[in-house]
Amino acid sequence: MFNFGFGLSYTKFEYSDLEVSAISPAGEFSVSFKIKNKGNVQGREIAQVYISDPESSLPRAVKELQGFTKVDLQPGETKIAKVLLDKHALSFYNDQQSNWVAEKGIFCVLVGASLVDVKLKGEAKLEKTFSWTGL
Repeated sequence: MFNFGFGLSYTKFEYSDLEVSAISPAGEFSVSFKIKNKGNVQGREIAQVYISDPESSLPRAVKELQGFTKVDLQPGETKIAKVLLDKHALSFYNDQQSNWVAEKGIFCVLVGASLVDVKLKGEAKLEKTFSWTGL
């Protein structure tokens, strides 16, 4: 009945200005964006960051929640939200090889209020495939 991340609020929020940093060789990158309270009352928004790998060599979920941040805003206030991500946001476990793999390529970065309420879309490019064992 309700999608993942669904929530009600007494106010409305506007997302803008998505920026996705370059992915480091270790798989670290950041996602930042602005959130504005467009309503007349104070409110809190939980902004969610989903990653999608459209060219994965193994089946993966269409969207994977990889980070989130909670932003408290007064009426008319705008804040910059930032979510730091690492190699785990890009990777999957390959049970045939018994290791974690982050495959090179373009990843979709989706930011929104829930799984289906995507407000901003961007991309991140991983230049080189890498793998590791353990957590």
